[in-house]
Amino acid sequence: MLFLKVTRSVKRFGARFGWLMAELVFVFLGMYGAFLLERMHDDDMDLLRKRQILQALVDEFEDYETELGSASSSLDEAYGVPFFTAYGAGEKPFPTPIPYGGMGSVNTGIWEAMLQSGGIEVLEVEVIQKVQVFFKKLQDLLDLYSRFERLTEQMILPEMDQDVTFFYQAEGSELRDKYKWYVNSLFTIGMSLRTLSEQAATTKEVLLAEYEKVRQKKEKEKEIKQHIAPRRKQSHKPKHKAPLEEDSTEEEIVEDIPVSEELENARTEAVEYLAYQCNALAEFFETAKTGYDEAHAIPFFTSYSEGEQPLPFSVSPDLLTGISTEPLAGLLNAEGVEDVLPADLLNSLRQLLEKVSETEAMYKDFTKRCGVEILPDHNVSVFYDAEATELNENFQWFPNTLYSLGLALEDCQNESNSILAKLRPDSERNIDEHSAESVPSGPHNDEDFTQTPLDDNQTNSLEDEN
Repeated sequence: MLFLKVTRSVKRFGARFGWLMAELVFVFLGMYGAFLLERMHDDDMDLLRKRQILQALVDEFEDYETELGSASSSLDEAYGVPFFTAYGAGEKPFPTPIPYGGMGSVNTGIWEAMLQSGGIEVLEVEVIQKVQVFFKKLQDLLDLYSRFERLTEQMILPEMDQDVTFFYQAEGSELRDKYKWYVNSLFTIGMSLRTLSEQAATTKEVLLAEYEKVRQKKEKEKEIKQHIAPRRKQSHKPKHKAPLEEDSTEEEIVEDIPVSEELENARTEAVEYLAYQCNALAEFFETAKTGYDEAHAIPFFTSYSEGEQPLPFSVSPDLLTGISTEPLAGLLNAEGVEDVLPADLLNSLRQLLEKVSETEAMYKDFTKRCGVEILPDHNVSVFYDAEATELNENFQWFPNTLYSLGLALEDCQNESNSILAKLRPDSERNIDEHSAESVPSGPHNDEDFTQTPLDDNQTNSLEDEN
């Protein structure tokens, strides 16, 4: 209205044209400002939506990791290991139906709902692909189990009153051709459960990394807004009151520290040392298990389950080369370690060392037996009967031990990660407490600044005081 009145009151054409142009610029700036505000609001809403979706997916994949890992352990302990141990030893175990009804109820609806609602539009392409691959493999597993369940209902349940010899050939300890699908499906389901559990953990880490990026972006925006906003009250704060309070607090702390300082420092060092050693063991067994599966277990059992005649072989002689449990054993035998570390943690470490020792012994016996009984000049007729798809009884130990060694490697990795889960909260807390106690009350250099974790309020107060 102001521009319109001024324009009408001006008599000369040039001046009137100038005021009209000013009015147009003013209208344009107003509309552009409104557009920017709306765009900023939309960006904030997209960021909030992305954060909520990532949080929901992280929770979902944490449940997948737990449930699939638990299902894999239960399947191996109750069905897989007992059956394959007996079957590999030449016995005739009963092909027991697996009451795994809970697998059919695995919830995949959250991803389908996001696909239909367009929620994935705010996610990165890498994250979408990672999640999509997981759900594809999960659906394949559910389809496989559905087929297994259907065959069990049609072919095993009606014969539950039969003697166990009904399912086996008259001569030997091999299942009849009609029931060989049971061995193949049982192995494939167990392998798929373990693979999916590991993939769920990997996908969860990708989602957590993306969530952390979103959180950091939000924190930066918040910091920018705080720096832009005026802070008049902070400039009038007394500069000497806080240091005096810090000095008095430190004097009180110094009086209490000598009582438990030596024990606390020893515990902190022990926890950090154990975390380092257990992390190295977990990474070692993860690498060993991956290489073992890719080079030995998966090729053999895939071919074996498809009815082919894969030849037994000698496993890599350097599978466990480089592993050393002496640092952990030395720590457990150290004098006074019971006063520094809790009993349950020490028991877990002893169990880990026992499992590693058993795995090494199993691997040593396996490689030795392979070198003695599996010779380079042996052909398929030595291991298989004519047109048979099962190894001869003399070599049934090979698939059984090949399978058991893979479980042992995975068990060592899981035990190492379990101890890490116990150590990390204590390690982080001790590190934080140690860093907090080491913050000086007086002037400090840049090196102290970078090594000491400070929250936003502490940083702002230090800036004001300086």
